[in-house]
Amino acid sequence: MRKSIVALFLCFVVAGCSEMVVGPSGTSRNVDDFVSLGQLVRSRYPFLQFKHINWDSLLAVYRPRVDQAKGDEIYTVLHDLLAELKDGHIELRTEGGFPTQTYEWPRLQGGKAYNPLVVRKYFDRELRVAGSGNLEYEILPENIGYIYLAAFHDGNWVYDIDGILAYLSNTKGLIFDVRNNGGGNADIANVITSRFTSAVIRYSFYLPNGTPGWTGTIGPSGPNSYHKPVAVLINGASFSCAELLPELMKQIPQVTTVGDTTGGGGGSNDVFTLPSNKRIKIPTSYLRRFNGEMIEWNGIPPDIRVPQTEADVNQGRDKQLERAIALLR
Repeated sequence: MRKSIVALFLCFVVAGCSEMVVGPSGTSRNVDDFVSLGQLVRSRYPFLQFKHINWDSLLAVYRPRVDQAKGDEIYTVLHDLLAELKDGHIELRTEGGFPTQTYEWPRLQGGKAYNPLVVRKYFDRELRVAGSGNLEYEILPENIGYIYLAAFHDGNWVYDIDGILAYLSNTKGLIFDVRNNGGGNADIANVITSRFTSAVIRYSFYLPNGTPGWTGTIGPSGPNSYHKPVAVLINGASFSCAELLPELMKQIPQVTTVGDTTGGGGGSNDVFTLPSNKRIKIPTSYLRRFNGEMIEWNGIPPDIRVPQTEADVNQGRDKQLERAIALLR
């Protein structure tokens, strides 16, 4: 997640990025980049202690590879070094700006147990599309509303949620699906949550070493609100802001989360430019769950766990969706 007034979790959560040059340039671009990256992670990355990582020892191990790297071989060295942090938010970008993710969180494979084409089999009509293609919605035959949020991409498109909630206002309950959503801008999670809560929700960001950062609030807002029962669908491929949203929504009495534990990305990101103009994206602050537990690595567990496999989907069943329908029916 990029740095936001909320954070991914992540993301926890991502409203924007700041860029800064780290360290001076020198005769060896590879060494300069390595030294700058090392200083940056040591001073700004918030999870070294939580993950029991001895960063200085890792730098000592990787330094010989830096000295031996020729040309673009340094990308592989830096990629492997950042991968040691085991953080799904971290990216290494080439000088031309192409991003490479350094780590895939273990529960990401759970995304294979979701298929939007199978979801469509539960409807007797075609799903509507809004939000610049980020939102799909309709009413299930049981008079239960359904919204799928594909991503937390930047943009004012999120306010299309108001028209969607107006369309779904006469349903008996609502399913909000963020499975296989990799996150994005945390402000979008704020906007969505504000349409369902009737009380103020407060959250806090933390800096390295658990130092308190800043606190934000989400209160009721928007022309349309929804206060009937809601089921939020999550899985292992729900990451960053797609973990922040269900954690925020869990604070609302009429909301139940259904599915499987989310990916575990609790950081809020910044982008930094190294001396050679390579760029890295790393978390510099983070969110905890409202019970104090870390979102990073742990994820958000559902209120109702429904195991679902790729075999289930291949057989045309979405057990998690079925359980949410049964809950609201």
